[in-house]
Amino acid sequence: MSKATVKKLHWRSKVQESFVPLGGAGSGELGLAIGGGADYGEFPFVTAAPGGGATVGDIILEIGGTPVLGMTLGDVRGVLNSCPHPIRIKTVSPGSSLCKDLRLYLSKCFTPGSMDSQLQQLIRENLYLRATHKTTTKRQKNMNRHNY
Repeated sequence: MSKATVKKLHWRSKVQESFVPLGGAGSGELGLAIGGGADYGEFPFVTAAPGGGATVGDIILEIGGTPVLGMTLGDVRGVLNSCPHPIRIKTVSPGSSLCKDLRLYLSKCFTPGSMDSQLQQLIRENLYLRATHKTTTKRQKNMNRHNY
């Protein structure tokens, strides 16, 4: 007897690209609401999509060609509001290999050079850019051999 092997599709094969229109009746509102973000330890995801084009609960990978994984909710909203209309977004439905929990995804081990490994690196770079303290002025009490 031979066992039938079922090959699981990688989450990357399930990525959907859609366009987010402005809300109805010339309101100027976007047809999309988002939640999550790195400040909540989650991937950004769709919370409401009255204009269609995306499904509630989907993880947002890109907005207008800008990767948003690892960004804070405020930064994701900034990208969303700065894009020309209609806005092109890439989303994927959460599953067993890619869920909304950012920390869980970053704790996984992937083969170096794989898509998941590269995505982890992109997320870490986005987190680093938003989490590191930057200073432009020198302290008066700074000793020569000490960096601040």
